[in-house]
Amino acid sequence: MDNSFHENRSVGLLLTFIGGMMDSYTYIRYGAFASAQTGNIILAIIQAYERQWNMVGKKMLSTLFFFIGILLAKFMIDYFKKKELHFWRLFLLYFEAAIFLVISLDFLQPHPALITIMIAFTAAIQWVSFDKINGLAYTNLFTTGNLKGVATNLYDYLSTKDQGAKTRFIHFLLVVTAFIAGAIVSVFSYRMIETKAVLIIAGLFLYLALSETFLVWRFQRNTNILHKK
Repeated sequence: MDNSFHENRSVGLLLTFIGGMMDSYTYIRYGAFASAQTGNIILAIIQAYERQWNMVGKKMLSTLFFFIGILLAKFMIDYFKKKELHFWRLFLLYFEAAIFLVISLDFLQPHPALITIMIAFTAAIQWVSFDKINGLAYTNLFTTGNLKGVATNLYDYLSTKDQGAKTRFIHFLLVVTAFIAGAIVSVFSYRMIETKAVLIIAGLFLYLALSETFLVWRFQRNTNILHKK
């Protein structure tokens, strides 16, 4: 393990699974996407034409706070890089777990616009902060670009037998599969436990945060032992 724990395949695939859960949950529950802002903008235009202004406002706020989340994530990447703090993304995972725990609370349920904003803002930070698996780019919140990666690298491998293309094809195929699996689990869990399905997302974030914290602690302990020797 090195300073780039956030590029581990297990981390990226679990975040993509969660991304599928987030998008499907927010659309089923609130009629807006957590991260697919293209869909939000198109739906907002359609609903504006139909004068469904409350729905338009919700989607525009989602897009705005998604944009703000991207800016904040870029700032954090630059800031912590200058400070040489390598494991700040761990705190982001704990933050996401806390956000989704709060979202599950009953007092927030009458305020769908606020919940949509919270999810969009958090999702944007996650998207920018976790953008590679073993050095290969991917998207953990939506899957159009990942599908493109599956198709183009499959074609390249079939036409050239290039092993690099095969590796990238498998990489993107796993990411797409994780996203679809997350969406499916979200749909079924929402049908069974409704709004409490968001607790599954909070639990997955907490599990990821705790497991990666342990790995980082073990890595640093072993590094310190080697230095003492």
